[in-house]
Amino acid sequence: MGLTTFVSNLSTAQIKGLSTNSVKALDTAAVAALKNEQVAALSSSQLAVIDNDEISSLKLSNLSTGALAGLTLGQLREINTDTTDAVALTASQYAYLSTDTIGGLLEADLDKLSAGDVGSLTSKQVAALKLDQFSATSVVNLSKDQVGKLSAAQVTALKDEAAAALTVSQLEGLSAAGAAGLEAADIAALFNDATKGAANVGALSAKAVAGLGANIAQLDGVGGGALSVDQIKALTTAQVSVLTNDEIDGWDATKIAALSSQQIQALNVAELKDTQAGALTATQIGALDAGKIAAVNKDGFALWDAAKLGAISAAGAAGLTPDQVASFNTADVNALNAKAFAALSPTHLASLDDGIIAGLKAEHVKALTSAQIVALTDNQVTALTGAQLKEMSSAQISAFEDGDIARFTDVELAEMSSAALKGLQENDFLTLTDAQLDKLTGGKETAFTQDQANWIIAAYTETGVQ
Repeated sequence: MGLTTFVSNLSTAQIKGLSTNSVKALDTAAVAALKNEQVAALSSSQLAVIDNDEISSLKLSNLSTGALAGLTLGQLREINTDTTDAVALTASQYAYLSTDTIGGLLEADLDKLSAGDVGSLTSKQVAALKLDQFSATSVVNLSKDQVGKLSAAQVTALKDEAAAALTVSQLEGLSAAGAAGLEAADIAALFNDATKGAANVGALSAKAVAGLGANIAQLDGVGGGALSVDQIKALTTAQVSVLTNDEIDGWDATKIAALSSQQIQALNVAELKDTQAGALTATQIGALDAGKIAAVNKDGFALWDAAKLGAISAAGAAGLTPDQVASFNTADVNALNAKAFAALSPTHLASLDDGIIAGLKAEHVKALTSAQIVALTDNQVTALTGAQLKEMSSAQISAFEDGDIARFTDVELAEMSSAALKGLQENDFLTLTDAQLDKLTGGKETAFTQDQANWIIAAYTETGVQ
């Protein structure tokens, strides 16, 4: 009867009861003669001891899911060496192989697996894979969901050519953690390629883009320009801080406007082109501090309209550069809010055209600081109007330097309020002419302090009035 016939006639219960030594002793003919139900009865420990040379003789499709856990790496390699369809595991069977077996697969092994084989692997099996063994050919067999479960370390382990071969579908599944594992060379190959870069960038989720971390700076005009509004919104402030013109050169006004106040404060605004700087919104401009305002190039700054100029904060206004201030006209200066205007340095204020000073609206006149008033040039003081003088407080009047009050005409001096008069000092009166004194004091005699009354009398006396 012989061994082959004897074994083939055993019941499934008897097959289950065979010791591992008995199973190991079976030759190729006996293994091949096992009936479907007998193969299904094999346990994982029994399957594990079948010789590699004999494993391909087994009716593999009948193995139970439990038994498949015993399939060894050597046996799997023997199975996959035989290229006939009759000797192969089904794609679904791969999901039941042990993590030890899956973890042992090398590049040559992975290249023999189909997309279905790899796609059936469970999360635990994927975690066991040696990612550095994937080639550009085999890596594309990983499913979108499987790629989504890769750790940063696994993604980092991918060979450059394998990482560069990731597809749009796979990149759609890439997690923030996985994206963090992409290295500079991977990013350049995936996202800066003129042919596929834009599509690959578009496949990334907003979270994955944030997961790139500081490596966002590895994008060039292709990759950076392809970032969507939602992806830009997801950038961390740390990422925004490393962006240069290389990455943002292609951003249009909509993308620039997508940056939050926190992001725009982190951005090196000196990297913005003229049109990009001009596209900053009023909200973004309001978030810029002195350093950021100073970094805005003058041509971009010149594109800001009244609403944008009005959004500059007091802190931001302190950073205005001479070139920026030089671009101001009367409407620009009046567009500044009062606090921002008051924050202009005395030097900047003194650089304004006389016509701009003459056109200052009441709100800005009231906001003039003592330091700004001291800095006004003789011509600027002369340019101030009676209506403006009327808006000034006594503290502002007292800030004018000796001789400045005399630069106002008698008609202009008549506009000074009774409250403001109290800011006049002795030398102010002594420099006025009779006509100026008459207009200044007429009808307001009782508004002056006792000291001022004495100074006025002295002034008239010096001018010949007794």
